[in-house]
Amino acid sequence: MNKLPGFLLSCLLAFIAGHMVNYSIIFLAIDWFDSPMLAGIGYGLCFGPPVILGWFAGVYCDRYSPRRVILIAQNSFLISLALLYLALNAQAVWQVVLLLSAAFFAGVAWSFVSPARFAALPAFIAAQKLTTGTIALNLMVMSGFGIAPMVVKNLQVSFGYQGVFAVAALMFIASSILLARLRHHPQSSVIRENEQTQQSGPELTADNQASVWQQVVNGWKILFKPGMVKPLLLLSMITYLLMGPMQVLLPVIAEQQLGLSAQGQGNYLSLVAFSLIVGGLLSLFTRNIGKLGWQLNLSILVAASGLGALALISDLALSVAVLITSGIAGGIAISLIVAGLNQLCEPAYRGRVMACYTIIGQVIPALSGVVSGIVAQAFDSQIALMAAGGFIVTLIFIALFRLIQITSLESFEQPTSDSGQGSHCGKGERDVNAVKADKNESIEEITHASLPK
Repeated sequence: MNKLPGFLLSCLLAFIAGHMVNYSIIFLAIDWFDSPMLAGIGYGLCFGPPVILGWFAGVYCDRYSPRRVILIAQNSFLISLALLYLALNAQAVWQVVLLLSAAFFAGVAWSFVSPARFAALPAFIAAQKLTTGTIALNLMVMSGFGIAPMVVKNLQVSFGYQGVFAVAALMFIASSILLARLRHHPQSSVIRENEQTQQSGPELTADNQASVWQQVVNGWKILFKPGMVKPLLLLSMITYLLMGPMQVLLPVIAEQQLGLSAQGQGNYLSLVAFSLIVGGLLSLFTRNIGKLGWQLNLSILVAASGLGALALISDLALSVAVLITSGIAGGIAISLIVAGLNQLCEPAYRGRVMACYTIIGQVIPALSGVVSGIVAQAFDSQIALMAAGGFIVTLIFIALFRLIQITSLESFEQPTSDSGQGSHCGKGERDVNAVKADKNESIEEITHASLPK
């Protein structure tokens, strides 16, 4: 039996609920205090703790069961929801304290849940389908990010924030129960990776016997080894700069510039989910067409240009079209990046590499969200959004000339230099037959696995 749909459904529930917590913090900061800066600080706290905790999360995922890490860490989200519930009837000063405390506990949860989800994936999918499964999992991540604001706004209108928090808590509980009951896929790469670990050389043996801190240090060393992992991580940093302004500034743009109601704002922001999902699905087709490196760079360029342009558009139809185009481009870029990282990384270090990726995916949006909130507070949201788009466009033009490995990349399984340095993390060899089998997989099967019922 294919375990992937059940795993993806568990992920989707958790990611929607997790982003419901994030968006609730942002919306409450704006509703209660009319402060984009406080919203940015709250968003920053949601994704600040991974700077430290994320590295240890990667080690725990490599040492122990990633599923156990997920089941424990998701309880921190429940603490965050309890604090937000208490804040509803608190005095203004305590509302700030409880709001920021809830954001911190959400950040603790994100530190462990995100890398553990990617590290757990190989146990629930056939080994030759790992790349496709990674793109499908990333679709769940992007869906949670985009669907959450619509759910929050609609629940808020009908049931208040009490209803929002109750539904989010139930989704976390359902996600944990579903994950706990799943069995490993009989053809998963976990069995093969365990055999490789048993036959590993001195380097991996020493890593397995090292302390937690030493394994963190070993993970840092792996990230800087020659190959495609380092440039892919750098490109992911540029891509994730888009997310902070989207979450902090788009709600203000939707309300003040487009004049949308509460439900209209939620529906407008949910277009991000639609476009990211479409972009992720398109990446299943485009990853085998043309030069992959140029596809990555151009996708980020289109996404950043669209983001900046939204600050100048007051027509709803045009704004929707630009938002969808920008989101599709961003979805293609980030799906290809995460698929490449999970495919090219040595299994023994997958937890730490994916932890680094998820730290980037959490910390970079948090920093850009804080900065965007400060700029919006000092000037206005339009200037902040244009500045964010212009900054990212500048960075991608620099990347075109500096990240030569990305620009010249034909496909993920192609070596990246003439000196024989492969596209991997560390010493792991790529299973070429698995790549070919994955590329020949039917789109119907992919779509079925990507959208669990």
